Amino acid sequence: MIVAELVRRGYSVGTVKSIHKEGFSIDAPGSNTHRHRMAGARMVTALSDGETSVMMEGRASYEQILSWYDTDWVILEGARGVACPRIVCARTQADVEERFDEHTFAICGPIADEGGGGITHWRGVPLLDARVHYREVVDLAEKLVPKAHNYETVITIDGVRVAMNPFTQEFVARTIAGMLSSLKDGSPEGDEVHIEIRRF
Repeated sequence: MIVAELVRRGYSVGTVKSIHKEGFSIDAPGSNTHRHRMAGARMVTALSDGETSVMMEGRASYEQILSWYDTDWVILEGARGVACPRIVCARTQADVEERFDEHTFAICGPIADEGGGGITHWRGVPLLDARVHYREVVDLAEKLVPKAHNYETVITIDGVRVAMNPFTQEFVARTIAGMLSSLKDGSPEGDEVHIEIRRF
């Protein structure tokens, strides 16, 4: 309902679904793509007329994953422990207590369902049945979630500037920012990043 409401308001939306099941793979054993991966391919892409699925070795960081998106909003479902604006989905007060943190701006799920428990707020944060009050949830998100950065990216080759449209500039910048954030020692915060590449 939240995704549909964001789209109705004219936003582009992406989602990331975290799956907390040991040994889970979206690839089917015995399929050609599975055989490719078992043979040692580090990345496998499956193409059909209506879909592209990319499977790669290992677990990517959320920073890396977000760098691949060019949407106005990205909703992370099940991203436990990630420091980002959060809607806690909970069945019980114990669930809320376990998952609530300083990034929480709304609480949804069975604990907030219409007529359930009579609780309207938890530590000042509203409980909202997102199936019914999804517009209010999106209103809160628009008001409280910081807007993503817009990047300007400049690439020159031997002093000649490479022409890039805004989408490409954003894509290149987010890809580089994602790679820098995954470095062992992290990357310093800043508004400008300069990278120099020389071919010998």
